[in-house]
Amino acid sequence: MNKTSCAVIAALLAGISPKPVLAQTPKAESAPQGPIIVTARLREEDAQRVPASLSIVSGKDLERTYTVNINQLSQLAPALNYSSANPRNTAFTTRGLGSSVVAVSQANDGLEGGVGFYVDGVYHARPATAAFDFADIERVELLRGPQGTLFGKNTTAGAISIITKKPSFDFGGEAEISYGSRNFLQAKAAVTGPIEDGVLAFRLSGLVTRQDGYIRNVRRDERQNNIHNDAIRGQLLFQPSPDFTLRVIGDWANFSNNCCAQLFVRVAPTLKPAAQRYVTLAANAPGAPYAPPSLNPYDRVTDNDAPLGVDTDEGGVSATADWKLGGTILTSISAWRFWDWDAANDRDYTGLHIQTTQHIPSRQEQFS
Repeated sequence: MNKTSCAVIAALLAGISPKPVLAQTPKAESAPQGPIIVTARLREEDAQRVPASLSIVSGKDLERTYTVNINQLSQLAPALNYSSANPRNTAFTTRGLGSSVVAVSQANDGLEGGVGFYVDGVYHARPATAAFDFADIERVELLRGPQGTLFGKNTTAGAISIITKKPSFDFGGEAEISYGSRNFLQAKAAVTGPIEDGVLAFRLSGLVTRQDGYIRNVRRDERQNNIHNDAIRGQLLFQPSPDFTLRVIGDWANFSNNCCAQLFVRVAPTLKPAAQRYVTLAANAPGAPYAPPSLNPYDRVTDNDAPLGVDTDEGGVSATADWKLGGTILTSISAWRFWDWDAANDRDYTGLHIQTTQHIPSRQEQFS
């Protein structure tokens, strides 16, 4: 082979050789401008300067991910775990510590959990008061580890601090409507503005949530485990001088749900006397033998013969005063809150006429 042939072959090989593929440089996402201000140590400061294990979820992140409650918040803050058998039996943990699902404190209203829950600096003594839908939230701060130095004795495992949006001296408003499966409908709205320019401002926000139940009661011909929530919050911001502000907040929420039906899965072994066992009760029931409407829990049908219902009211009033004294800010937070729970249960959760009525109301009132 002469030199000319070698040159031609080399040129052909060069033409068919693979070429490097250059990946397109992704467009950089815009980073938030300026520092992230938090109140993890009960004063406003840059999050980068807070010597604590801290997670921050902004209000924009809540809207972007459609995070509407504490349960969904746990997907944005992996250290947080939330469990709720019903609006009363609620518990949350951080790093696996706190009032767990099997803890006695979850069902005992007299015991407070190991993770403190705060809204605008006000401590909520009952974890059940965290079972509300998010509306008009500025940010959520999750502090991991003991926080007793600043937040008090009930924060051995951590603290959840929710900060709502403040009144503004500029007129503004926002609204959001969402629709989903089983006729889910949620409407949120907020309006703010001045009452007296530069001195007194207001903010009013509200929320309505509705959804049909996902369990069908074939005996009572109704849907159970629905959602029927309402909430409203009103605020006043009084600022007579640059050195003094007073923020007064009043809120109320109601959860009136056709809850909480259970599904038949199987008959478990028991040490109860034979007369109290399911087989005996089913054999002696009116129209015996009794059989559940389905043995497949994924059919989502039940036949409990007694009415179910949960009615929860919660709310309160708080006043936060900030007074600048030179390089120091003196803050006072005073609050009164209440929580009322009333429920009707069919405790056997079947069509058997065994225990058809159970009412265990619970009331709580606090001053702080």
